[in-house]
Amino acid sequence: MSEAEQPATASMIAVRRAEADRWLEIARDDIDVALAATRLPRPRAGIAAYHLQQAAEKVFKALLILAGRRFRRTHDLDDLADELDASDPAVQARVDALRHITVWGIAYRYPGAEDEPEPEPTLSEIEDAAKCIGDLMIIAHDGA
Repeated sequence: MSEAEQPATASMIAVRRAEADRWLEIARDDIDVALAATRLPRPRAGIAAYHLQQAAEKVFKALLILAGRRFRRTHDLDDLADELDASDPAVQARVDALRHITVWGIAYRYPGAEDEPEPEPTLSEIEDAAKCIGDLMIIAHDGA
């Protein structure tokens, strides 16, 4: 039996939980900043989008940690989603719904990063993404 196939011990699970919780705490901060950016006198959709991409990335990584899966250093949600391969349809649906926001991590932070600028998301798209990420955080917190 390889190391990857051996069942996780209680201490291994506790270590994973603690590490995942650290990622989730930072993700919560990113969501808070994103939502605050939408409530400014002049809402900042690009800043909100950036922080939501960051939050989604951290939640995906927390889910991978909880599953005992290694991940490479990346900001690509599509790559992380492929690594997740969630068996729970509720998790998979939310992960799939967030794949497209990878571009939010660069589109509004680096001028000239793309030939044609990415349109900023609407406040409705930001709220939908925040809810989806929040749902995944609850699932991860409850022990994905």
